[in-house]
Amino acid sequence: MPQLREHQLRVGGVVRLITNDHDSIVTALVHDMGNIVKFDLGKSGLAEDELERWLAEQKQTREMYGTEAHETTYTMLKEVGMTKYVQYLKEEGKAYQWDDLDQEFFINLSKPALLTLYGDLRVGINGVTSIQGRIEDLERRYGAPRPESPWIEKLESYVQTLTMMEIKNIREEMVVPLFDELLTITV
Repeated sequence: MPQLREHQLRVGGVVRLITNDHDSIVTALVHDMGNIVKFDLGKSGLAEDELERWLAEQKQTREMYGTEAHETTYTMLKEVGMTKYVQYLKEEGKAYQWDDLDQEFFINLSKPALLTLYGDLRVGINGVTSIQGRIEDLERRYGAPRPESPWIEKLESYVQTLTMMEIKNIREEMVVPLFDELLTITV
């Protein structure tokens, strides 16, 4: 799906600007690969022929893996021998189980989990945005406060300690030129 592909490339691009760590970049690139099972494709804006193709793909994916996006991602990764990335993604997902997180939580995350968490919180439906802009977008779309709200600033502050780049300055025009490089990464 084009939107899903671009989302994952953007998250990978944010992470790539922060680090050269291979596992961190790959984790970001595959973090939502099972999300096709949860999309309402009727609202995707795809042309009719593309819509039919993606509806068929979605149906087949649901039949093979079910309708839970995270489990679908984990199963797909295991099938292609990328089990360590499943562990990073499960670790990243633990952040959403808590109302408030502190720096110690972030210190204890693996780098791939930490940077995928951050990268995903920097990419909105229309591209790279601020971390606060992403939360506001999610709250508008889902009509409820987000569990990340209490700790996003702590996350961003901690990630900033890991790089010389001013991460708040990461923008869409910095990420998109990385797509070709990201599409050729060997896993």
